[in-house]
Amino acid sequence: MNRQQRRAAEKRRKRGDPNQAMSDQVALFGKLPDACNACQKEFDKKDKDMVMSWSVVVKQEVVRLFCPDCIQKTQKALQTIGEENGNENRQEVFTETPVWASEGSDKVSD
Repeated sequence: MNRQQRRAAEKRRKRGDPNQAMSDQVALFGKLPDACNACQKEFDKKDKDMVMSWSVVVKQEVVRLFCPDCIQKTQKALQTIGEENGNENRQEVFTETPVWASEGSDKVSD
């Protein structure tokens, strides 16, 4: 890729070109680990059931892979923590009024 092509690709990326966004996501697929990041259980990319049931987390160009067992354990742990804090589940925290909306102003604009 020459300099002109790189600059054009960067410009498309900044504009939010859907084709460029898709190619960025496809490039991240190459970074997919071969095992669960939590328990090191092997992951077979060719097994359709595994591909459909495992979870991929992408955060700041870092790709993490988690098996269904680890996801379930994490959800149970979050639920337990929520119950200890007086919440029925973790998702209720996100349905309340945001902190930024309640501080410093009486009205929330739509």
